[in-house]
Amino acid sequence: MVAAVVWVIALVIEYQYGLRPPGNGTSQYKADQAAFFLAQVGYLAMLIGLFLSRAGGHGRFGRAAIGIWIIAIAAIVLAQALGVFGVTAVFLLPIGGVGQILGSVLTSVAVWRAGLWTGWRRFAPVTWTVYFFVTIGAAVAAIPVLSIPAAAPNPAEVSCSRSSLRSSGTCSTSLTGR
Repeated sequence: MVAAVVWVIALVIEYQYGLRPPGNGTSQYKADQAAFFLAQVGYLAMLIGLFLSRAGGHGRFGRAAIGIWIIAIAAIVLAQALGVFGVTAVFLLPIGGVGQILGSVLTSVAVWRAGLWTGWRRFAPVTWTVYFFVTIGAAVAAIPVLSIPAAAPNPAEVSCSRSSLRSSGTCSTSLTGR
């Protein structure tokens, strides 16, 4: 749960302050990426515990489902760790993204079918999967909203033609016709 909270906070900070990769090398960007790294390591530890608990059952399906999810998170952690050393490992990110989706859905099915966990614990992987889809969906939907301060032009745009700049040496500021 702590990893999820850290991840959401890092995501909000990333989009609010324009700290999306590849970043600008500032300490704020590095701190934000460190928070993502810690969250992913927390997810990886959680999934290893899930695998060791055999919550997905004793068959191949449960082990494979959780294994796919572990490989996905490990790919993301590896890509982030390599990024610290300046190595771009973009090829690992699709493995992480698709693997998280596939692994979380299959793990949810495996844990539910196995029935080894009871009560709310049985639905913990499903809850995480729904949380993942909601936060990713919210992040994608919020990109235009959260990025406006950094990306949108100023409503008081500077209109400056070459002739007016040459003749007066200044540009005039006017409101756009919105």
